[in-house]
Amino acid sequence: MTATDLLEQAKQGDAGAISSLMNKALEAKGIKVQASIKDDSVTVTAEAQELPEQSFMVDYVSKCISKLNLSRIKFIYIRGQLTGSKYPAWRQTIDLKDNKVLQIPAINKSTSSTNSKSQLGQVSIFNILVQFREIINTTLLGAILAVLAFNLWWQRQPKNVQYEYKIESLEDVVFDTSINRLGDEGWELVFARRALAGEEYSRRGIYECIFRRVKVKESNQQ
Repeated sequence: MTATDLLEQAKQGDAGAISSLMNKALEAKGIKVQASIKDDSVTVTAEAQELPEQSFMVDYVSKCISKLNLSRIKFIYIRGQLTGSKYPAWRQTIDLKDNKVLQIPAINKSTSSTNSKSQLGQVSIFNILVQFREIINTTLLGAILAVLAFNLWWQRQPKNVQYEYKIESLEDVVFDTSINRLGDEGWELVFARRALAGEEYSRRGIYECIFRRVKVKESNQQ
């Protein structure tokens, strides 16, 4: 179905077409909507992993419905909730006849404000608990990995080891062969830095290196 066909169906009051048009526009924000039409009202429920922003959704939905010019629609009921939640965290009603945004739906004016605040508070607490749990899990995982890494490093370290050190200045052209030769002799390269040697007009690049190797303990023979 083309976008033009979808728009025409939406203008005729097809709730599925209205939902599809909105979902295409809101896909980048991770928001999914479901529209339904009954008598002179249209209800739009928006849900996402993070609670959809109320002011944004009210402004967006009211503009979309107004552009469709649905003559029989007098009220728009908008709900925002988390994905998978059974109850909305916030609700708002738009009276198209008087062009007014009402804080609560007219069908449940006496109790919806209290319920909305209570549900919003429950959602906020739930989000805080979820974030706290993720922080705890991440911290514990990091601590476990750190302990494992330390144990692995510690197990590989020789105990009561003494080292001897030597400093070498190696020319560029013999650097590879020199460190390989020293490596065969048991010397480990632990530090190297780039330096210049020679007079001002005959300077050449060298590497100043520090090597170490484990001292061989000589046993006392009687």
